[in-house]
Amino acid sequence: MGLQDRDYTRESWRGGSPFGGGSWGAGSASPLTGGGQSITVMLIIINVAVFLIDLTLSGGGGNRSVMADWCEVRADTLIKPWAWYRWLTYGFVHSIDDIWHLAFNMLGLFIFGRSVESRIGRSEYLRFFLIAVVLGGVVASLRWTAAAIVAGEAISAVNVGTIGASGAVMAITILFAFYFPHATILLMLIIPVKAWLVAVLFVAMNVLGMIGGGGHVAYEVHLAGAAWAALYHLRGWQLQSFQFAGLSGLAGSLTKSKPRLKLHDPEKKLAQQEAEVDRILDKIQASGIDSLTSAERKTLERHSRLKRQQRT
Repeated sequence: MGLQDRDYTRESWRGGSPFGGGSWGAGSASPLTGGGQSITVMLIIINVAVFLIDLTLSGGGGNRSVMADWCEVRADTLIKPWAWYRWLTYGFVHSIDDIWHLAFNMLGLFIFGRSVESRIGRSEYLRFFLIAVVLGGVVASLRWTAAAIVAGEAISAVNVGTIGASGAVMAITILFAFYFPHATILLMLIIPVKAWLVAVLFVAMNVLGMIGGGGHVAYEVHLAGAAWAALYHLRGWQLQSFQFAGLSGLAGSLTKSKPRLKLHDPEKKLAQQEAEVDRILDKIQASGIDSLTSAERKTLERHSRLKRQQRT
């Protein structure tokens, strides 16, 4: 029985790899998945909009960035819980004195993000990106805190910060290399290189840069993004299926005085299952059935059996 004949409650299915001839962009999958606007495009629009707003508020380049003052990650962010929002906001602010800071990040996000989004689905992709931003922000705070301690300075006296989406873009790039290792990337828009080699080069350059300690590049944030991508892929994590059962159980034990009736909602469960099946089918459409994990295959088989039972 062919894949198209199985009972996955999908109206249509189109096979094929986003890299038909082994080169990036050849027969690429559509960046629009799940019937909505591409998350990658939306993230690019948000970053560009914030950059333009920052230019306006700051009076142009050469002046202190207003958005950086509000949003950047600093050493004392770590010890100020009310400022922890910066671990997210810094990732949407870029230097107004160097437009290439924004341009290169958005170019990388556009090139690699669309295929990763098609592979894992819009909601999973957004979760992955935002977690990469937050992890990079925490690492940046730890970096500046450690620098202050080593220098014997007060943490609040460290007057530097971190901005930019480069850590999250690095995470997307490394995840792309895991999914499409043999896709051909035009390095510097000229040199054809396999995606896995691009990932190795990026990581090696950042390790060497961090060891050298020169410049104003947040090497440790980039490496945090790479590590997050590696863990996500190698551990087979699915962020949309994570349940915070431990926290909810603790809260429930502190607040409830008697057992509560747990209602069974089969329609809700079926809707959740169908949403998961849609995500898996999007993954098949982007990368082929061989890309599925054993858990995803079992989900499809269970759903297929359920549909056959409903008909009979």
